[in-house]
Amino acid sequence: MEADFEQQDRPLAINPFRVSQSLGGVLALQGIFRSMPVLHGPQGCAESIQTVLSRHFREPVPLQNIAMQEYNLIFGGEKTIHEVLEIVFTKHKPDVVAVVGSSMTEAVGEDLPGAVRSFRKRHERLLQDKLLLDLYLPDYEGSLESGYAQMATAVLGELVSRCRGRSGSKTKHKDRINLLAGSHLTPGDVMELKEIISSFGLEVIVLPDLSSSLAGHLLAGHMSLSRGGVPLDYLWEMAASGFTLAVGCSMEPGAKLLEEEFGIAYRVFPSVSGLEATDEFFGFLQRYSRNAVQMKYRWQRQFALDCLLDTRAAFRGKRVVAALEPDHLVALQAWLQEAGIKALSAVAPFSAPALELVKGEKAEGDLQDLQLMAGRGADLWISNSYGEHVAKASGIRFMPMGFPVLNRYGSPYSVSLGYRGMAELLNSVGNVLMNGERV
Repeated sequence: MEADFEQQDRPLAINPFRVSQSLGGVLALQGIFRSMPVLHGPQGCAESIQTVLSRHFREPVPLQNIAMQEYNLIFGGEKTIHEVLEIVFTKHKPDVVAVVGSSMTEAVGEDLPGAVRSFRKRHERLLQDKLLLDLYLPDYEGSLESGYAQMATAVLGELVSRCRGRSGSKTKHKDRINLLAGSHLTPGDVMELKEIISSFGLEVIVLPDLSSSLAGHLLAGHMSLSRGGVPLDYLWEMAASGFTLAVGCSMEPGAKLLEEEFGIAYRVFPSVSGLEATDEFFGFLQRYSRNAVQMKYRWQRQFALDCLLDTRAAFRGKRVVAALEPDHLVALQAWLQEAGIKALSAVAPFSAPALELVKGEKAEGDLQDLQLMAGRGADLWISNSYGEHVAKASGIRFMPMGFPVLNRYGSPYSVSLGYRGMAELLNSVGNVLMNGERV
């Protein structure tokens, strides 16, 4: 039963937890090998994006900035954009470059697509077998999730336009799966999904693949480009895959694009968290591949069931409030309901189709709205690190999730999906509810 939440009419956000769309776009590009995001906007914006990403993942994040000066505002910035792109391609030699327009880009009326288009015409030989794309990701709309999804879709769109002019076999490989991984998935989650799909004898191409780029590379040394992720050579092969799996509702536009252009069927899994959703995911892979589930995952399911039974007393009848991205809220609700909570009150930073799957009290807003929800009784507060001080002031147990998590080690490598992820969540969150300990 859905409850009504009377949201206060405020002219501004109080305690916002929304993360910039531009940051989401930069994050998605980290999942492509030898890529370089180029932000067109104030230098401070680029520095803040780099800082927050590096603090969360504890890894260096490559990012270039096209600074905007008074001269560019008056006479246009096409010359500056060309100069920066030429330096990026000749000095760093990336395979993929995305020019990201910010709110300031739109405010001054800069023709970013036109500037990138003219650069392509002037440097056709330099851009041979490379990807150069542009997109606007302004801060006044959306959030991390929408920026991340738009970047992934833009990469696929550029691949589609380039594949039309490439020769080669269009034969579909039924044993190859495209996996479009949502922004709510950690590098540990992406690795778990890759291992699950591979266990059925299927090859998997992931976009974006954060599991091999933001998971630590002590032996790689310093690089000015992304150090891991899916190589461009693999991206070309997505056009010949047999099926596309999208994890997270926000990734459906990319899957739909592949279906329209290459006839690749797809399926969207809003969540692979919780027993029912994971059973459905394994069931699909079993039917598609016609291979049996490995004994390892059968054992993991039994262990998850045992954890569900052991922690039942900690979750039963509890009220939870959460402020996360829409796809993350869907995944969170899936396993919390199975754990036996009484109610989930949720706040999302922007409106998205995925919110229709979230049952109960919900709103598009900020941490002030979540605090009002919690004021009517809450046992657990779940949000990124921006909400920790509010939860502490309200006297509510706090569990960090989402982005960013700034003062915890290992958060990017945690697993929250599949049977193993369900067991880990039940135990970690159950400990917080039982003991009130700070995680």
